Amino acid sequence: MLSIKTDETTGYIELTVDGAIERPEYEAAVKAIEGLLKTHHKINAIEVVRSFKGIEPSLWWQNVNYSFSRLDSFGRCAVVTDKGWLGPMARFFAAFLSVELRTFGLDELEAARAWAKGGD
Repeated sequence: MLSIKTDETTGYIELTVDGAIERPEYEAAVKAIEGLLKTHHKINAIEVVRSFKGIEPSLWWQNVNYSFSRLDSFGRCAVVTDKGWLGPMARFFAAFLSVELRTFGLDELEAARAWAKGGD
């Protein structure tokens, strides 16, 4: 399951993953991102990963291509999870990206939201 919250005024999107990601959810997330990019040069994002049980195989490559095509469209990105492998992986890739990325534990969700929205 992938749930989406946006704030069109500030250009902020919050994606929460809790289970497997299906095509309709993925397409809704892309639509939300594209909608924010119509009115904001850069958007800030937070991805909360409670559990991850995979993504439809047909979406995997599509997601990789879409993600790389939009890297310059993001300002701050926070990854919030207690899944041990996700934080280090996100920090590793952040070294190669122009996106300002930080990782947080699930118990730091409010701090992650504040940071992603532009706070320190």
